[in-house]
Amino acid sequence: MNRKAAEQLILEFMKDIDPSGYNVEVYKAILKNMNDKDFHEYMKGIREGNKFLVVFKPMFEAKGITVENNLKIAKKYGVEFFEHLIYKNTPEGIDFKTPIKYLVIDLPYRRQSQNLVKKISVPDDNKVIDETVYQPTGDSKGAKLSYPELQVLLGMDLENAITELMVFRGGDRNGFKAYNAMFLRYGSANMKTLNNYASGVESTKTLKAYLTAMHISNTL
Repeated sequence: MNRKAAEQLILEFMKDIDPSGYNVEVYKAILKNMNDKDFHEYMKGIREGNKFLVVFKPMFEAKGITVENNLKIAKKYGVEFFEHLIYKNTPEGIDFKTPIKYLVIDLPYRRQSQNLVKKISVPDDNKVIDETVYQPTGDSKGAKLSYPELQVLLGMDLENAITELMVFRGGDRNGFKAYNAMFLRYGSANMKTLNNYASGVESTKTLKAYLTAMHISNTL
């Protein structure tokens, strides 16, 4: 292996990604302190896919690594960020290819904390209600629906689940009462029936009152 040529390629790659030169200096120091045996193992790991070139980004650094620059140098290294998407098993039974390309990249992800056993919370009852938003609180509070979780539900087309969580269990005073009454009487609740009792989410009414009190015109 020609170590000098390999090092030059690494430094050139870092310079392309980070024009500020910060990563070039970092890798010069790393490579300088790496003996031939360690360098060979490092290159072998990169080839086998279990080691990687890491790009360092100092906090609050305005210059250097940017999305615009990454898109600019992508062709040089044969990287295609945007691809056509193909949907299979559509209702028509044929594959569908998107007319435009979309960004497709690998990203790290974390499991929603609410899914972890240690985060599960079971309320003592269903009696303690916050009057401003008409949602369970205190001993009656079990969990909450975060915006990322809402997006996941939207992506799965679970519209009924969203309506239940965001409306009937999310602050609709009359709808919540009807919801509980149906469970007590029948052991289940029907969304279509509950819609007849819906009176609007209480937090929206509270916000409207706050804005009006501040002399801010609104259409909530």
